[in-house]
Amino acid sequence: MTMRTSYAVTCFCGHSGKIIFSENDAPFSENWQKYTLEDLNGGPISTPAANWHEVFKAMNVTCPKCHQNLNKENLKP
Repeated sequence: MTMRTSYAVTCFCGHSGKIIFSENDAPFSENWQKYTLEDLNGGPISTPAANWHEVFKAMNVTCPKCHQNLNKENLKP
């Protein structure tokens, strides 16, 4: 079974999007993790990341409205 969690990301210009974290949490099967973007620019990654800094850097997350690079400071609670 795949568990999905979304994290809100808001650019300093006001544009909002999400980082979607998916992982296989089924017992007795191969573990995997994947990060994808919704309403943000950048690429998906499927390798585990140790922290948000690594996730933003590996995905090269940018705002589609103002093209600014985003980082963990753009995560919203």
